[in-house]
Amino acid sequence: MIEARIMRIFYPMTWQEDAMHNRLPVPLETTLVLAMALLAFAVAPGAFAQEAAARLMPDPNQPAQTVAPLVSQGTDFTVAPSTLAFAGCALTTDTQTLALVAFCFDVFTGAIIPNCNVQISVQARDGTGGHLHTDPDRPAGEFDPAAGNTGPTGLLNTTYKAPEVSGIMDVTITGTRSDGTPVAPGSATIGVELGGLGAIPASGPGYTTTTSAGHDGNNIFANPSTAANLQQVPVEFDSLVFLLNVLGIFTGPTPTLVFTSLSLPQGGLFDVDANGDGAIDNPWHPPHCGHRRGLEADLRIRNVPAELRPLLVMAIADNNLRLPVRSESPSSPNATHWHLRSR
Repeated sequence: MIEARIMRIFYPMTWQEDAMHNRLPVPLETTLVLAMALLAFAVAPGAFAQEAAARLMPDPNQPAQTVAPLVSQGTDFTVAPSTLAFAGCALTTDTQTLALVAFCFDVFTGAIIPNCNVQISVQARDGTGGHLHTDPDRPAGEFDPAAGNTGPTGLLNTTYKAPEVSGIMDVTITGTRSDGTPVAPGSATIGVELGGLGAIPASGPGYTTTTSAGHDGNNIFANPSTAANLQQVPVEFDSLVFLLNVLGIFTGPTPTLVFTSLSLPQGGLFDVDANGDGAIDNPWHPPHCGHRRGLEADLRIRNVPAELRPLLVMAIADNNLRLPVRSESPSSPNATHWHLRSR
């Protein structure tokens, strides 16, 4: 049986370590053949009516650090989302890529088959990456090239270009042998994501959060230091307001601060309800220039009296946060929220 597959080839040291761990004194080549055959059987047992399959694996000639580690979505491969170049809201992107190799192999022997024609397609999975709204045009990234002949080596080098939107991407690999005989299709998953983000509590001392249209409660993720700083802002703000109460300068209660948007669980583009009608109006476009890396938050200030806002600015600055967006900062009298970013 031949099957088409995308799969991960571990670097030689990893294979040696695996062999030592399992006490299997076998050479690298044999280990690779056995691994491919076993994976083919596990993934596509029903395909054994054929002799070959198509798969993908990381390019073994690329440095290991170019392949992001498995993070949180349980996928075969992981890569960071492409990002905007942070020069204002310029629509230039820093494209993140993953070098892969497509190939066909004999399922029974593990031998790679030369001159196989392969095609690679990718589809974004709905409901992943924190995006609960669906859209057939959701960006899935692309392969370059997405088709070709594996040549005498049996290997077709291709590059996956990640979208700005995080989530799980379902990949299908099909192919035919040089004589036109179809091989069993293969599949793989790519997790487009940033690692290390965690949700702040939905509410805490002096603050609460809101849900986001199209994301529900998936909008309150940040990296650990940013999360800690954000939660400390309302604590310090309350202490400063209490001091004004003691001095008789202000007699009201401390307003509860409301965080409306941080980042999504795996980072990436955070599209929003731009018109306030309860729906994502223009999916996959960045009305949020940031909110992609767990470093930013929007803080509602409509319920904060003008005389207390200088104290809020002080609490923000004291906790290593800044207010970089002019229209969403104290410099704009019409701002309904402030944009906070870690220093």
